[in-house]
Amino acid sequence: MKIAIPYENGQVAQELAACQEYMVLTVEGSEPTAKDLVPCEGSGATAMLSFIGLHQIDVLICGKLGIAARNALEMLGVLLVPGVTGSCAEAAAKFLAGEQQGDPSVLALCREEDPDDPMQCIHDCSKCAGCGPLEIPDALKPRVPEV
Repeated sequence: MKIAIPYENGQVAQELAACQEYMVLTVEGSEPTAKDLVPCEGSGATAMLSFIGLHQIDVLICGKLGIAARNALEMLGVLLVPGVTGSCAEAAAKFLAGEQQGDPSVLALCREEDPDDPMQCIHDCSKCAGCGPLEIPDALKPRVPEV
């Protein structure tokens, strides 16, 4: 299992789409076997989703989470632990110990700015339907469910 935590100075970064680095833990059983700080190329929801897919992340422990990002991550089968604050190391340890943390009702209800979204429509195609289809990177296609 792989766990990703948006990382900012050792803390859980609260702005997921702006995160430039993730702590990625590889876990076997309930023990971490590897812990790395991995840079995320680009910014915005598209970069975050590409990172999650390319690194085959199973669990995302995070702070604020937008509605569209939450929906996209759930479609990819990622277990979400939103509303977490504090140290990344503590958040990972609590998750592995099975402790409740965060707030699943926390949603970032602000604009999700993304340079790859020319319409700046908060990734909600029901509002304008002018973006056209999103291009899914080849590495992510196996993780996207058939509709």
